Amino acid sequence: MSLIWWILPSIAGVLGLILLFAGFAKMAGLKPFAGVARLAFGSGFLGLAGVIAFAGLNIQTYKRLTYERPVATVKFTAVPDQPNAYRADVVFSDGELLLQADGTAPVFRGNEWQIGAKVIKFKPMANILGYDSIYRLEHMRSLDATQFSSEAVTEGKVDGIVIVETEPGINVGGLAAKYGSQFGIDAEYGSATYQPMGDGYEYEVSITQDALIARPSEATKAKIQDNSYPGFKPIGGSNG
Repeated sequence: MSLIWWILPSIAGVLGLILLFAGFAKMAGLKPFAGVARLAFGSGFLGLAGVIAFAGLNIQTYKRLTYERPVATVKFTAVPDQPNAYRADVVFSDGELLLQADGTAPVFRGNEWQIGAKVIKFKPMANILGYDSIYRLEHMRSLDATQFSSEAVTEGKVDGIVIVETEPGINVGGLAAKYGSQFGIDAEYGSATYQPMGDGYEYEVSITQDALIARPSEATKAKIQDNSYPGFKPIGGSNG
């Protein structure tokens, strides 16, 4: 939460209290006119502090409930001589890379990819007070999406990598499920997002207070559009 919404009402509140005490002192000293003036100004500053505080809280409601944080960037590169195979260069928000046990970038096969996480979501009031949802990435996978046509049904195939293989340390998810309601936790659940996969496709993965989102770059949007609607050109623009 921005400190300005605490600083401004605090200043106004302190000035209001100073003027109120000064007003009471003047009244006690038999100076009614000066006392009434200070009491009026002091009450006004206290009222202003309340208005600013509640306005700030209302504004923070919109900001915190729509708050997003970066999770990872993902880029796919075609593997030579391997159809529908793509090396995934994944960089997490802390700078770490997604690598296999042998230190190489994972290779996915198919036409779609997915990344999933375990999410612990806080209640809206907790969000407003600065408690954002927390997450732990658990898997990334690709698949050959099941294709339905009038002639045949092609069964999908899944290929993936586990990001977290064990539950290290204390099982926070279990504690959240058992005691979370006492600490402002709303729910604990799995969240995943998926998008098309292809050579040169790039995505920015982020998390809201509720779920993961994978957004394609502008160049990737154009490639997806070209593959979905070959030859299509938007009005006033180009397709690639």
